[in-house]
Amino acid sequence: MINKKINTVIDLGGSAIRLSVFDEKNKNIFSLIEEIKYLSEENTLQDSIKKIVRKSEKKISSHIDKITLLIDKSDFLTLDLSVKKKIDQILSPNEIKQSAYLDCSRIINNSYKNFKIINIFVNKIFIDYTEVKKLPDSLEDKLNIIFHFKILCLPNENILKIKKEFKDNTIDIKNIFCSSLVRSNSYIDFFKEEKFTAFLDIGLNRSTLILYKDKKLSYVNNIPIGSHKITTDISNVMKVSLEESEQIKKIFNKSESDFSFLNKNNSYEIITKKLINNKIPIDILKKVILARVEEIFKLSFKDIRLSIQNLSKEELLLVLIGRGSKLFHKNTFKFESVENFKDIIFYEENDKEICKLGLEFCSEQNYEMENLKKPSKKQGFFEKFFNLFQKI
Repeated sequence: MINKKINTVIDLGGSAIRLSVFDEKNKNIFSLIEEIKYLSEENTLQDSIKKIVRKSEKKISSHIDKITLLIDKSDFLTLDLSVKKKIDQILSPNEIKQSAYLDCSRIINNSYKNFKIINIFVNKIFIDYTEVKKLPDSLEDKLNIIFHFKILCLPNENILKIKKEFKDNTIDIKNIFCSSLVRSNSYIDFFKEEKFTAFLDIGLNRSTLILYKDKKLSYVNNIPIGSHKITTDISNVMKVSLEESEQIKKIFNKSESDFSFLNKNNSYEIITKKLINNKIPIDILKKVILARVEEIFKLSFKDIRLSIQNLSKEELLLVLIGRGSKLFHKNTFKFESVENFKDIIFYEENDKEICKLGLEFCSEQNYEMENLKKPSKKQGFFEKFFNLFQKI
């Protein structure tokens, strides 16, 4: 039996799958998390999807046939595009915005035929070359308007693979959104007094940096390095298995150690007892972890000043999210060559909250689409725009 009144959101991570089911009033009626045994060759992603879906269906007594999917990939393509529109007094401001969206979508689809638009934002608006926070109700006596778009795309091949994983479990994907973008877009409200706030989401096999200036999305960067690299580094240097390396890394997640390249007589605390039997030098282990973490920071911020003018690290609050960032929760890192930030904090995420944020983001996107849809004087205008980048 299919309950058409439910909404299901899945956050597909590298190490775990989160699933939440909501009723027609967007109230959470069930949530579940399934760990992915990514070090095991026997367990596949499709198996993990099947497990969490079947368990959920049994609990809610209904078949799950459609979902909204949150996902992060290192091959997300981030594009910046400006569209200039001459103001036509016949059209309303909303219709001009709709036309700009359509132009932007056409340009992307014609120029990047192997990619599909996943998220699209207007992050700046200029009317007669003066920046405004939002469109006014009237554009009388104005000449032109410029919309600055920020677009996230995924390769078509990647999307087809993702769809197949779920199609094999008789599930259709209604919407796909970038998980780290959805989450940071909500968390930014907690830091509204900050001029620059960056969220670094360290995942299993990728890391995503998202920067906001005055609460507006300004910069996105994905790199193909995540916390699993720390595991492989420990394994290679210490000559232990990946499974043992993962356990060692998780021990550090719970410790309160001072990570530095400087040779200090730090207290080994409980972690020493865990490692001493393996004769693993704590100082070397810390340096291995620190070197990889520093690389993640460097590559994530490598080109940021090319995109953000007058950015000073002393003004930048860095917020660490994601499972791979748990290493920062109770440990202090002293980098050798990474510039200081205003502050570095760890944001503890809630598994249920993440799927809820996905549902809210989807509702906001649908609401904005409906607002763009009306009033439209040209029949079929919005439908063309919608089909260009919203249909997965």
